[in-house]
Amino acid sequence: MSRAFPADPTATRPRILILCAHLHEDRARKRDRDYLQPMAGLHVASLIDRSRYAVTLYHDMWHGPYDTSSVAPGQYELVVLTGLLMDFDRMRQLAYVFKRAGAKVVAGGSFCTLFPEFALQFFDAICAGGVEAIRQVMHDYESGSLGGIYRSPQGNIASYTVDHSLFAEHGIHIPLHYIEASRGCNFKCDFCSIPAERARHAAYPGSDIARNIEDSIDCSPRFSLRRMWPMVWFIDNNFSNNLPHLREICRYLKSHKRVRMWGALVTQDLLRNHEIIKLMADSKCRGLFTGIESFDPKFIAAHNKRQNEQRGERNVAEDIAYAESLGMMITYGYLFDPRMSTIAEMEAELRSVLNSELLHHPYFLAFVAPLAGTKLFWDAARDGELLPNLRLRDLDGRCIAYRNTRDSPEALGEFAARIFGAPHLYMSRWNIFSRFVRHLLRHGWRDPASIYLFVENRSRLARLGRKHAKDRKRTYMGGTDILDPQYGDIPSDIGEADRRKYFDPLMVTDDTGALADWLLPYAPPERANRSARERSVA
Repeated sequence: MSRAFPADPTATRPRILILCAHLHEDRARKRDRDYLQPMAGLHVASLIDRSRYAVTLYHDMWHGPYDTSSVAPGQYELVVLTGLLMDFDRMRQLAYVFKRAGAKVVAGGSFCTLFPEFALQFFDAICAGGVEAIRQVMHDYESGSLGGIYRSPQGNIASYTVDHSLFAEHGIHIPLHYIEASRGCNFKCDFCSIPAERARHAAYPGSDIARNIEDSIDCSPRFSLRRMWPMVWFIDNNFSNNLPHLREICRYLKSHKRVRMWGALVTQDLLRNHEIIKLMADSKCRGLFTGIESFDPKFIAAHNKRQNEQRGERNVAEDIAYAESLGMMITYGYLFDPRMSTIAEMEAELRSVLNSELLHHPYFLAFVAPLAGTKLFWDAARDGELLPNLRLRDLDGRCIAYRNTRDSPEALGEFAARIFGAPHLYMSRWNIFSRFVRHLLRHGWRDPASIYLFVENRSRLARLGRKHAKDRKRTYMGGTDILDPQYGDIPSDIGEADRRKYFDPLMVTDDTGALADWLLPYAPPERANRSARERSVA
């Protein structure tokens, strides 16, 4: 479903569009109202003075892909784009359309932080680092000097109130209160873009956190679940990175009379700290999303997840059991690396996890992706592991980007189609039913939120499978998989140079598997030198 909010033609204030670009994981043109994605852009919009500007908040995922054919000259004076690494191609497409309509276009996000000089050629200005850079952008826009790269270290957190009323104004209705209490992470998992961006952990002041929780609740409809039964979910990269700060938040939430329950994203090592887990449970914490990633020790060691290495006599299963005994639900994402595991081994892992008597189901399944700019990406490039003709769009966790896999591309493509389109094939219905009965007997109807979380957890993967696009033939292999329909939304009167610049997929390797030229200035010296040698030999 494609749509676009028209700017109010009667508005006297300059019109600004905050557009969160997104390419759907199914490579299909469709809307997918995932609850977490709409937070992107809200912080940007909250830093713009709405008494001076008419601000529109739009999300390619929540509202559906923006209808670029509806963009009219002068519709917006300023457009701010953001998105994940895999969404950068979409940001380029949108930039062309809005610039041609006369708007100034500013872009931010992970790609712009990692590769700002390269990204600048597509936009009028780039934000690198923290969201606070938008303040300097607005200062220069008002003075008529907008342009270049605006940098704001991610650890330099400014004090501001997130304006949650923007959600209702733009048709975004989510059941939880998503709050950011900190940014960044001090661990260095090789596949994560956070250490690549040098985003060290930094915490918001407690007063800002409290104010944003109250604002989110107060902006909720009077008779909604969000107002009558407020559930707060902290979307920090690593909520547990600063234990004194975590304790302070627990004390605040325990005494908060409106918040009924809360959850957070934490690293696995926190589960070993039973004293902290008890403190969190006593303060109404009922859910933790942990960076377990895999139960395969080879995977953990290979990807530098030192916080997941087992220490002491207890193992992670015992730590999960302890948290569960306090009424917490422990969820996680599960990753596969086809370079080190065969399909048979990955299927055995999946069946074990999905039919466990202890574990809840993963929130998502994915192949570990060598995101551009991460240590995993540079190492894979150094070792010649990246597929030829690999596109930035292929680095999304569903498409396999490596050529030294344990199984053939054809077999891996069939495996990917199963786990993303039919994960229920690996589940036991009896296990799901019996676990639910035991859960119900243990918690009873006295804790309806716990029952809701259990049912939501068990239905999520199957629901994702049912929504998975099955009418498009995919290989799930980088360089050969289909592209999204948006790549074909090319204006009929565009010049050849602009078509290549804004609408061709951005390549990360050439037909030999060597790094694309634009990456060489950012590559570690040994990788850049090797790519140059490979290209000269070819």
